[in-house]
Amino acid sequence: MDVQAEIRTWLLKQNDWLQEAADRLLKNGELGPADIAALVAILKTPSGQKPTKHRGFVELTNNPKAGDELRLVRIADVVGIESLEPRVPLEFGSANLTVIYGHNGSGKSSYTRILKTVSGKPRAIDLKTNVFKAAPPHSKCSITSKLNGVESSHEWIVGGDAVDTLRGIDIFDSDEASHYLTAESAAAYIPPVLSVFEKLASAAEIVRQTLESEQAKLVSALPVLPPIYGTTPSQKLYSGLGKLSVSELETALRWAAEDELRLLALVERLKTEDPAALAQQKRRTKAELQKIISALQQTSTAYGADNIQALRNLREEAVSKRQVAVEGAKVKSAVLDGVGTATWRAMWEAARLYSATPYPETAFPATADAWCVLCHQELSEDAQQRLKDFESFVHSKLESDARTAEANYKAGLDQLPGITTEQDMQTQCQAAGVTDEAWLNYLKGFWQQALSAKNALIAHEAGQLAAPVLPADEAVTKLTVYRDELEAAAAQYDQDALGFDRAQATNQKLALEAKKWITEQAAAIRVEVARLHQVNDYESWKGLAGTRAISMKSAEVTQAVVTEAYVERFNRELLALGATRIQVELVKTRTRNAKVLHQIKLKGAQNGRAMPDSVLSDGERRIISLAAFLADVCDKPGAAPFLFDDPISSLDHDFEWFVACRLIELAKTRQVVVLTHRLSLYGVLEDLARKQGEKWKADHYQPLCIEAYAGVAGHPADQDVWNANTKKANNLLITKLDAARKAGETGGAAAYRMLAQGICSEFRKLIERSVEEDLLNKVVLRHRRSITTDNRLHAVQDIEPKDCELIDTLMTKYSCYEHSQSSEIPVFIPEEPELRQDLEALKAWRDGLNKRRAEAA
Repeated sequence: MDVQAEIRTWLLKQNDWLQEAADRLLKNGELGPADIAALVAILKTPSGQKPTKHRGFVELTNNPKAGDELRLVRIADVVGIESLEPRVPLEFGSANLTVIYGHNGSGKSSYTRILKTVSGKPRAIDLKTNVFKAAPPHSKCSITSKLNGVESSHEWIVGGDAVDTLRGIDIFDSDEASHYLTAESAAAYIPPVLSVFEKLASAAEIVRQTLESEQAKLVSALPVLPPIYGTTPSQKLYSGLGKLSVSELETALRWAAEDELRLLALVERLKTEDPAALAQQKRRTKAELQKIISALQQTSTAYGADNIQALRNLREEAVSKRQVAVEGAKVKSAVLDGVGTATWRAMWEAARLYSATPYPETAFPATADAWCVLCHQELSEDAQQRLKDFESFVHSKLESDARTAEANYKAGLDQLPGITTEQDMQTQCQAAGVTDEAWLNYLKGFWQQALSAKNALIAHEAGQLAAPVLPADEAVTKLTVYRDELEAAAAQYDQDALGFDRAQATNQKLALEAKKWITEQAAAIRVEVARLHQVNDYESWKGLAGTRAISMKSAEVTQAVVTEAYVERFNRELLALGATRIQVELVKTRTRNAKVLHQIKLKGAQNGRAMPDSVLSDGERRIISLAAFLADVCDKPGAAPFLFDDPISSLDHDFEWFVACRLIELAKTRQVVVLTHRLSLYGVLEDLARKQGEKWKADHYQPLCIEAYAGVAGHPADQDVWNANTKKANNLLITKLDAARKAGETGGAAAYRMLAQGICSEFRKLIERSVEEDLLNKVVLRHRRSITTDNRLHAVQDIEPKDCELIDTLMTKYSCYEHSQSSEIPVFIPEEPELRQDLEALKAWRDGLNKRRAEAA
């Protein structure tokens, strides 16, 4: 698989914000707060939520740099940590293999716990102070390391951050063994090209957390719906504001006049005790209201522009026809002007009426044998003819039309309705329930307009034109709605009089009150809806910041690049540790946040739930957990120290041998620190180091010992009988005897015996080692797996009875100082001369034996 090309192809299919995150990670290695803020801003944009193709990701093809070489140099100045109180630093030296031996409780695990904590290991436990002593002001230590040959010291206080320089240290102890045996774990080393997935998943998670943090600040300020409205339809609406469309929201926030009227009506219905009487009252109010409506309609029509124009037309027609009639009234026999005018016609009609008195039996005008009814003079023939001509004119068509037009105009004026006075208007409005100030002002203005128009019309618009009143259609419509509501209310009260469902009416009233309450929170609701929309946006954005796609691709690529190699290394370690017979396997379990997790499983188990820790023996569990640890960390680049705390716990001698061989192999390329209480492991490692050549052993093998005394531990012990060669150990005991003698001379016998007892015990051990290393010429050594005969066995034939006799005598004499004795048999400490004589005797014997063998060779 071309991993780089595969990752690049996948990245170019991702949304732009994730591509930007990958690009920044590849270029800078890490993302800072400013990068996260920029990624969050990009993700929120439409373009950031779509794939793009403009990035090259050339950094994917860069070669990773070689790893660093890290070494531990020393741990010093330990204060207030566990029971450690070393008087001198614990020096790891320059050797690749440092074997630290110590009895149980000597401080080995305490040093391990310090290094686990300082290097930031996930399963480091809290460090405690010595519970048997008062806690110091500060618990601390100093750790010196060397990175690529450059030495540096790190002052570390318990509770402080891990030291970044020391993070590369790999540590195996019982806790790590249990972890590898029981838990899922990701491979410790991931090729750099694959680390982009883990970093990308981490970045996506931080982006998602940032979005969550921003979203958490979108706190609702919406008032709580009063509990009394909890059963109304408004409760569901109020709790689901984010689901409302714009039109639904506007409808929910609208409180119309009819809603208020309905609420008032319900309140009134619920308060009344006599619905029938209230129905009558509503109808009386309705009747009064109808009067106002009718008056408005009638007046609006009468004094509207159309009717005013119609009256003007009638007036113009009357005037016009009268003029025509006057023109036609110019009788030839008339001697005076003005015949046909209104004054003349009035006079003529008056004469007609009067003529009926003197001439009741004669049609007007009476001319035969008659006197003039106007001047009471005898009528001449000309006068008779003139009267006849005047009567003919009056009955002519022109006069008739003029009279008709004038009558029509008068009728139009007579039909103009009366104008309601302000006092009458106040009375009517009060009776009709129209008490709103705006209505009163409107009606007052309307009637004033109508009065002004009427006066102008009655005056034939001689002084001013009649201004039409403004249309009253809108007012009539509103009042009509009110009138209909009164009728509906009256009808409702009629029904209530027959049977009133008070519970239903109460619920309706409560629902309307809840709706009104919601409309009163309109401003807060709009803010809340905007907030909910923002919350929805954040939910969508958080969905885009998920790590599932990253984890899936990481698992796919890691399967080929990491898992298969990890499993192969595990199997190789099982082979190297002699554990291939144990039926276990390392398998991939799942992917979490772009990390592929693995776990040790039983191979071929019928019960799929059975785990290795519940089936295998202690030794088997230890060896496979060590194999998993080595498979996990050995392929990391660079050379960082390995620290093993009792790696052979519970192992038999065969597994111990394989482990020791593996430790020697590791020590060829890096620093390996082994802490153990087993002399057998110490011996095997020394033997295997020697097999690498004396020079390698001298350069890379360093045995150390730590001890505990008087309640404190971790002190590096001086070179002692247990790890020096027999000749040097013999001389050390003689030197210690000199010190015991001086102590006795100063402090008496008790001071001498206290030191001499230890010398006797160590002398007993030296005698045993003298048998192995001197008498038997190191052919057979305790704590060694092999028997060495090459160039050694021939010397054994030189053993003489006196050699055996000396060794037997000394072993018998000094066994009581190493092995338990009956309390009935007291153990006496030899005096200084006697003990010195025995030490010198063993030394002389060794020198003689070596000389004798040299001469024989």
